[in-house]
Amino acid sequence: MDISRRDFLCGAATLWLGGWRLFAAPSGWKHGGTPNLVFGVVSDTHLRTTTDGKYSTRYWSDKWFVSALRLFRDAKVDAVLHCGDMAHCGQVEEMEFHRTAWDKVFPHDLAPDGHKVERLFVTGNHDMEALNYGIGKMVIDLYPDPEERARHVLATDIAANWERIWGEPYSDVWHRTVNGYHFFGRHYVPGKGEEVEAQAAALVKETMGEMPACGKPFFLFSHIRPRKVLNAAMREYSNAVSFFGHWHSSAANWNRIYMWSAGPVIQCPSCAPRGSNALSSKDDAWSPNPPIEKSPETEGNRQCYVVRVYDDMLAIERHEVGKGGRLGADWVMPFEREEGKGKREEERIKKPHPFSKDELKKVIGEPQFGKSVKLKVESVKLESGEDAVRVSIPLADGNPDSRVYAYEVEVTGDEGTPKLRKAVYAAGVNMGIGHEPNGGVTTLEIPKSELPSGKTLTVAARPFTSLGTFGKAIATEFKV
Repeated sequence: MDISRRDFLCGAATLWLGGWRLFAAPSGWKHGGTPNLVFGVVSDTHLRTTTDGKYSTRYWSDKWFVSALRLFRDAKVDAVLHCGDMAHCGQVEEMEFHRTAWDKVFPHDLAPDGHKVERLFVTGNHDMEALNYGIGKMVIDLYPDPEERARHVLATDIAANWERIWGEPYSDVWHRTVNGYHFFGRHYVPGKGEEVEAQAAALVKETMGEMPACGKPFFLFSHIRPRKVLNAAMREYSNAVSFFGHWHSSAANWNRIYMWSAGPVIQCPSCAPRGSNALSSKDDAWSPNPPIEKSPETEGNRQCYVVRVYDDMLAIERHEVGKGGRLGADWVMPFEREEGKGKREEERIKKPHPFSKDELKKVIGEPQFGKSVKLKVESVKLESGEDAVRVSIPLADGNPDSRVYAYEVEVTGDEGTPKLRKAVYAAGVNMGIGHEPNGGVTTLEIPKSELPSGKTLTVAARPFTSLGTFGKAIATEFKV
């Protein structure tokens, strides 16, 4: 009996948990058709201007925001989402700076081929709280006179400023459709977090009604991640996908940016002029043992997403826009198109969700070293004058469907001597593939006082992902 693709998508291969219905895509499956919708996601651009409206060039240029917009333009996006924190110091001029940057790439909101590109922007805490944090003193110093200061602060009259700059009315929550897909935006409103969440939940309910369990996805986005009120409302729906910003965490760290509340909740990394690595062991919630001790010495990164939506799946591309390039394999989120019934549905409940953390580990694979690569171990002297060994680890790029996040290094000495274990971030893990410094070679310097005893030491390194999936180790001997 022939089985149609539609039946396959909603058939026995489908898995279900908590109302969100997806099917497990075959390993390595990629869509080859034309997407119904393409949109870019950017956040935390943090542009700053000076008092006279001239643009500061030191770390505050619009270069990287424009680079992200050009990436979106080349991807032929239908819309651009901005998850907030545009105006670093909450100034009117800084929001105007974003409008100028937008018009450089999408004049009159048009792509080169003439199709309209929808602007789906929301405010963040930096946009709305100019007098808070360390930036408050800067704004007060810039505008000592309270009346003058009020004219330069966005939040003094956000509705009027927003409509003048962006040419659209302001509302704390709002709904737009692009190519038949629904988007719900939620601005950052100081002191009204739960109230605005409740408004967003009500707007979703009013707009979507009773969604069928196998409907096409709809999207929510904001600066601060969805919390209790909105999550509770979203559990009634099966196809809600949320994006938020604020954290500045690198998209290299799957464990940090992919969360589960009432469906996938995805943090968008920073595209700020200063860049942001945002890599530290405290972000690695899967608690690696040993902890990752340091980030490689690499310049700050600026990252964003391109999302492509098809009939039966969506794919999320992770991009770095400083030097360019992708951060690794795309995320593939397949979904079902019709509601399943009866026993088949009961069976789904018992199975793991295909994009739970455990299933995601299978999707992203294991990083591996290429053939014939070797570790290099040599004696060096640290700046402190202490003797040490330097371990140089070649880039683990032998599996094109995975990307190394960090390396675990193990040093073995005499029999019975405790082994030494350390971990180090892969050099350039925040950068696009092919843009890693020093060809991707990662170095780790270990003081000789920390090494296990023995005249001949065995040094091994194995690559792993941010979810803790390990590839095979390579090893070499070193005479002390």
